[in-house]
Amino acid sequence: MTGNKRSSATRRKAAAERKSKATPQWAAFAIIVSMTFMIALAVNFRAYSTMSKEAVQHDVLNTQIENLASENMALQDEIHTIKSDSRTIEREARKIGLSRSEEKVPLPGN
Repeated sequence: MTGNKRSSATRRKAAAERKSKATPQWAAFAIIVSMTFMIALAVNFRAYSTMSKEAVQHDVLNTQIENLASENMALQDEIHTIKSDSRTIEREARKIGLSRSEEKVPLPGN
């Protein structure tokens, strides 16, 4: 029986030592909460930086669209002028070497 008492006391002592060395439950909970917070922070930071880059790209593209629309309107006005104004038509025709049938166009000499 003395052997049983010793082994039982030894077991209790070993259990008490393991219990004192064991990580408290609140520490494990704190680690889990910290890891969850860090992951959420990383995901949100990545999303924010992506959104910021896309906002800048959106502004650049809107500026390009405005410039192209303005250029398009100017070209449409020029097309309308060329199609409707006989002087402009004649001037543009002369630029490419065309003339009226009664007109003599000087040819460049070789």
